[in-house]
Amino acid sequence: MIINERFDDWPKFIPTISPTKTYLSEEAQISSQMRAIGLLTENPRVYFEMLETLRGANLKVVSLDFGEPVPADVGAIITTEEEKRRIPFDKIVTDSDPDVAIARAKMMMSAYSRVKELTIGIDPGVRPGVAVLGDGVVLIRSLAESPEAVGEVVDEVVQEYPEANVVVRIGHGDRTNRNRIFNTLWDEGHMLEIVDERNTTKRSQTPDEDAAVEIAMTPGYKPGKRQETNPRPGEIRNIQRISRLESSGSLTVSKELARRVAMGELSLRDAIERQKHGSAGPD
Repeated sequence: MIINERFDDWPKFIPTISPTKTYLSEEAQISSQMRAIGLLTENPRVYFEMLETLRGANLKVVSLDFGEPVPADVGAIITTEEEKRRIPFDKIVTDSDPDVAIARAKMMMSAYSRVKELTIGIDPGVRPGVAVLGDGVVLIRSLAESPEAVGEVVDEVVQEYPEANVVVRIGHGDRTNRNRIFNTLWDEGHMLEIVDERNTTKRSQTPDEDAAVEIAMTPGYKPGKRQETNPRPGEIRNIQRISRLESSGSLTVSKELARRVAMGELSLRDAIERQKHGSAGPD
C-alpha cells in the first residue's frame, strides 16, 4: 500500500470502522460444526500450523492421506495450492493463513453458505492486493498482476457468485494506480467506493492482501464519474529511479516513457528497451 498524497477532497462524514476478524452467523457455526474439516497435505509446516489452529478452535478435524477415500463426514478439505489438483473433492480450501482457511472451510460446510453480500477490497499498487469477503467471511486473498488485471479478478468472482449483491472498495492511496483500477471497473459497470486506507497497513508477510481485507471491511464514498489518471511528478521520478536500478545504472528512462509506464501503456521493461534503442520520446 502506498499513500503519497493529501486527500483534500475526502468527505468528512464517512464513518470509519476497522473490524479484524471474520465471522459466521450462529446458525452457520452450528451447521458447520456437525461435519469435520479434512487436512490433506504433505507439507509439514502447513500441516502443523493448520492442525494447531484447528485444535485451538475446538473443531473436528480428520487427517487424510493421498490415495485414500475421503470419509463421509468430511465437509471440506484444507490443502496447499500445489496439491489441490491431486484431490478429487469439490470443497477445497488453499489459503495460507490458517484463520482464513478455517473460516472458508466452515462456510463451505454450512447449510447457509449461499453468499448474499459480496464485498471486494482492493489495495492499489503496481500489483494490487485483492480480498473477497462473502457475508463478512474472507473467501479470497491474492495479488493481481497489474491495475487493469483487477477487472479480470473481479469478473471471475462475480461470475462465481451470480446472486450476490456486489460492492467493490478501492483504497485511496497510490493515486494513478487507484484511478486506473477505478476506471477499469467503472467501465464494466461495478458499484464502486473509494475508502480511506490510512489505518489499514499491517506488518505481515502479505501486507497488500491484508490491507485489501481491511479496505473491504471499511465503508467509503461513491464517486459519480471516471477518475483522471495524470501521473504526478513524484510518480514520474520514482519510475525513473526504478529504471536506473533495473538497468544496473546504465540508463534512466525519459519522463515521457515514465509517464506511459505510470499510465499502464508500457511495461517498465519495454520502456527500458525503448530508451536503450533511442525511441524514448521527449525528456
